[in-house]
Amino acid sequence: MKPGTELESYVKYVYETILNLKGENIIVSKNAIISGNSGAKHEVDVFYQFEKANIIHKVALECKDTATAVPKGKVQEFFGKIEDINNLIGVMVSENGYQSGAITYAKAKGILLLNSSDLPNIPDLLSQQISKFFLPESCDIGEPFWAIMEIDDNHQVNGNYYLMPNLDGHEKGIALFMCKVEAEIHLNNLPDKHRWNVRGLRQYHLRGIVSWSKIHKNYFYIVLSITVPNQKGYMVRKIKSNILEKEYLIS
Repeated sequence: MKPGTELESYVKYVYETILNLKGENIIVSKNAIISGNSGAKHEVDVFYQFEKANIIHKVALECKDTATAVPKGKVQEFFGKIEDINNLIGVMVSENGYQSGAITYAKAKGILLLNSSDLPNIPDLLSQQISKFFLPESCDIGEPFWAIMEIDDNHQVNGNYYLMPNLDGHEKGIALFMCKVEAEIHLNNLPDKHRWNVRGLRQYHLRGIVSWSKIHKNYFYIVLSITVPNQKGYMVRKIKSNILEKEYLIS
C-alpha cells in the first residue's frame, strides 16, 4: 500500500456515508483520473461530482498522511491540478497539519485545508465552500431580478428568500424586483429589516430557485414598480415557475 491509502479510504467513507444519508445519492471515487483543459490527466485522491440547478460541480480532495506538516510546495502542486480542471473545489486533508507558507498560499488560492480531526465536520465545512455557487453575493447583479434574502449573524445570506405578503387574497410568493432601488425601498419599510439584505440574482441563481419552486409549487411576484412605499402602490405580476423559466431564463 502506498502512503496515505488508509486516510484516502477513510475520507471516501466519510463522504459516501454522510452525503448519502442526506439524500444526495452521490458516488464518491478514490484515485480518480481526470482530464484537464491542457489535455493532461490528473490523479485525485478522492473525487465527487454532483449536479444542482443544472450546474455540474466537482470536488477534489488531496490526502496527505505525512510524518511532518505539509509544505507550501505540495499545496502548489495540488492547485496546479485544480487550475487545469473546470469548476473544481479543492480540499486538502492532512494528518499532521500544514506549514505557515502552505496555509497562506492555500488561503490565497481558495483551497480548504483540513486536519484529519476535522473529518466528522466535513459536510458543514464543505457546505460553506459550495454555497458560493448557489447563494448570491453582494457583488452579484440582477439578471434581471433583485431579491430580498435573509441574513445570518455574520451578515451572510442563508438561502431564505423574502416572501411577498398576501396581495388581494392571493397566497405568498417569492418577491422578485426589477430594480435594485425599489427592492431597497421595500426592505427599508420592513419592520424587521435588520434580518434581510438585497441581492442580485444571476441566471444560475434564478435557475436554482425555479427548480426548487417546481418541487414546492411556489409562486413568484414580479414587482414591476413601486409608486409609493406600501403594498397598494405596487404594480406586481403573479407568475408560476414554468412561466418564469420560459420568459426570463436564458437557455
